Amino acid sequence: MKIKVKTALSTCIFLMSSTAAVAQNNNDNLEDAWDIDAAQYAQDYAIDVNEAKKRLKAQSEIGDLNNILTLSEAQNFGGLYIEHQPYRINVLFKDVKQAGKFRQRFNAAPWLSSVKFRQVKNSLKELKAAQLNVRKLVGKLSVKVDSDINIAKNQVELYVKDQYSFEQALALSQQKSMSKTGAALSKNYSEPALFTFNNTAANNPVNVSLVEVRQLAKNEADIYGGLGLRTCTSGFSVKNASGTKGILTSAHCNNSQTYSGKSLPFQSEIYTAACDVQWHTAPDFSVTNEFRSSSSGFKRKVTGTVSRNSQTVGGYVCKYGKTTGYKCGYITSKNYLSTSQPNSTATFIRVSKDGVDLSSGGDSGGPWFLGNNAYGIHKCGIGNDSCYMAINYASELGVSVLTK
Repeated sequence: MKIKVKTALSTCIFLMSSTAAVAQNNNDNLEDAWDIDAAQYAQDYAIDVNEAKKRLKAQSEIGDLNNILTLSEAQNFGGLYIEHQPYRINVLFKDVKQAGKFRQRFNAAPWLSSVKFRQVKNSLKELKAAQLNVRKLVGKLSVKVDSDINIAKNQVELYVKDQYSFEQALALSQQKSMSKTGAALSKNYSEPALFTFNNTAANNPVNVSLVEVRQLAKNEADIYGGLGLRTCTSGFSVKNASGTKGILTSAHCNNSQTYSGKSLPFQSEIYTAACDVQWHTAPDFSVTNEFRSSSSGFKRKVTGTVSRNSQTVGGYVCKYGKTTGYKCGYITSKNYLSTSQPNSTATFIRVSKDGVDLSSGGDSGGPWFLGNNAYGIHKCGIGNDSCYMAINYASELGVSVLTK
């Protein structure tokens, strides 16, 4: 017993020493981080590394200048942006005569010689207000529109996939609403993609540029196994032969599934014999080879699959479902025949653990696994026991489990 205490104490001392050493090393390596980024910047712009580091470290002070002007000169400040080749810090004002006092405030800054003051038509505050008002104006059109502010060009930009469709929808909308709101986008026919936003409440019209793009913005949130869908739980992530990615769930689940309020388009399903599986694409998400394996949100990466033939009675397996969460048990059979399955074959895998409820409504479709290997897709509850479809049957859909 004394030996165990001594060993534990020695281990604690070692860990504390190691932690302190790591912390010290982290402090020592702070400058290394700047060196790494500066080396990349120097390579990008073919300049000396020391000059690159000076420019990068100056960005903090330049950011402070941007904040000061935004807060103190809102009516006059048109924004600030950095150019890298040639290197220039552009500071925009409606009245450039105001630039002198800010030059005095930063007269000791090594980057001041790179500052160029430019005169613009609209302040950043006016551009922001116009962007919001234009968004309201086009928000109810039949076409989708994204927007941004181009500080360098001193204008609002609207992004559309089809300029003609946007202009037709806009014309129809403004015929109905312009007289009520006093706000309108007027086309500049000398520059077909340029409009002017006029608002009776605004002192200064704002240029609005229409930009035709191939794709509008989409969410890049991740989707993966073990997440709560509209009626079930997401299974493992998959891809088809063309590389299109998506997620599995059980075929007996509703074909209309959503995650985080976004629709997951149904692709196909098989609900007969040994298969109870469907798959959906997820165009608003980034599909990863992960799955949730704990109620705290801990995720694991899938690195392999285990087919039904390689699973063993008595084997220990675990699952995650949106209702019962993370649970584990023992395979008691590989030949469960479910009467709820059309033309069922005796291929479903039954799992049990004394005193543990392994299934509840909403768990269907969720992942069964061990370590980082995919074992199956949750199908059913049998009292406190449960059953799942072996993962190899998902290939009948023409998809394969993502393992990287």
